Amino acid sequence: MSGNISTHINSKSLRDVYKINNMLSGVVFVFSFSFLVLEQYKIPYMGIKSGLYIMATSYSQAFVLKFCVLKFSKNPIRFKFYRYILGFGFGIILYFISWIVFTSIAHVDTHFGELRWVIIYTMIAVFLNMFIFALHDFVIIRRAKIQADLENYRLQMRNTEAENLILKQQIHPHFLFNALNTLKVLYNKDHEMGEQYLFRLSDFLRASVSHSKASTSTFEEELAICKNYLEMQKIRFNSSLDWEIIINDNESLNRKVPSFSLQPLVENAIKHNALTIEKPLRVKICQQNDIIEISNNINKKKYNESSLKSGLSNLSERYRLLTGQDIIVRNNNEVFSVLFKFVS
Repeated sequence: MSGNISTHINSKSLRDVYKINNMLSGVVFVFSFSFLVLEQYKIPYMGIKSGLYIMATSYSQAFVLKFCVLKFSKNPIRFKFYRYILGFGFGIILYFISWIVFTSIAHVDTHFGELRWVIIYTMIAVFLNMFIFALHDFVIIRRAKIQADLENYRLQMRNTEAENLILKQQIHPHFLFNALNTLKVLYNKDHEMGEQYLFRLSDFLRASVSHSKASTSTFEEELAICKNYLEMQKIRFNSSLDWEIIINDNESLNRKVPSFSLQPLVENAIKHNALTIEKPLRVKICQQNDIIEISNNINKKKYNESSLKSGLSNLSERYRLLTGQDIIVRNNNEVFSVLFKFVS
């Protein structure tokens, strides 16, 4: 643990330390007490001593840990020095105190008159404290890793949302350029038709603004935007454009899809095909189970305008960011279709 210690050891990691202290104390108490009873020792007090010692030592180390974080959070060297000195000091003292108290209660010889036993008791205390230190460090590192993974996930989500927003913002200038050109042409041809188109455009832009920051929308909301757009184009192309929407499950209307996922595909169909009364463009939006399919008949323009296919590639990239999957594109030279699943 380097840098600012308080970033690694916080209230959550301390709560984890307290939980592991309780668990460790309970396990040691049950194990020690059961061992002494099974071995037919008549000193069950020593089993209680082991559990209480582990509890007292582990909580004293937790106290020392919290104290050192408050005092030396910006100095890792001093933090480690005082943590280990105070931790081992409290641990060894508590071990001798607990041994004296419980051997007196159990009427067992303490052996404190012999240097050999003092050294043995000290080594046992040091070993137990090292184990508790290691356990606490494991808990702290595990919590720090969980926190780091969570922060990385949040950062990835923010990056994804930012990329998604940038991609979505590419749609609007492209659409507005086409819409304003169409409006200009309609006003020159038929003022009333231009008024109707402008009314539909206003509704479309109002809906677009309300969903400008959302990465997903309900299928129903997307259909409303798409219908509005199709009505605008119907004003422009009349009987040269037909469209159909098939919903096989009304509950699907509340499911999520990428924002602006339908309208750009319909716009692409109109942009890349010739629309005539003899051979009208037929656009079909169909929902079947988890799949949404947007399809149209193909009637290529003789002089097709250059295109980067930004609408389709834009949707493909946004869908991949949201789901990790790809949309499906089919083209048999008669029908062009795009399929994708609802966003889970």
